[in-house]
Amino acid sequence: MFSAELIIKPTDNRRSTRSKVDMPGRVTTEGSWRSVCRIADLSRHGARLSTFTALTRGTVVWLNIAGHPARKAEIVWADEFNAACQFYQPLDERAVIALVGRFGFKVEPDRPIEDMIMVA
Repeated sequence: MFSAELIIKPTDNRRSTRSKVDMPGRVTTEGSWRSVCRIADLSRHGARLSTFTALTRGTVVWLNIAGHPARKAEIVWADEFNAACQFYQPLDERAVIALVGRFGFKVEPDRPIEDMIMVA
């Protein structure tokens, strides 16, 4: 008789927790090309960007984050105007907490999210 134990691993294999944010940034390539961007989520190890210029996977960039020195990162996936980058050196945990505190989305726990959505 054969028996097996099934263990389901979470599909999210990230090294650190991502936080949704809305903060300005600037992307610079090593060839000195520059573009403004919006940082949509942030973790110690990377960020998801909304860009105005398409980036390609494997591109090495410098990401300027509000009030912090530029971080060297590599684009790990990209589509037309969205991309994710992985930092070469992780951000300090205190820096992430401060940035999320300043630019993160805050949800009121006693209020349904539907009540907080504004319709134009």
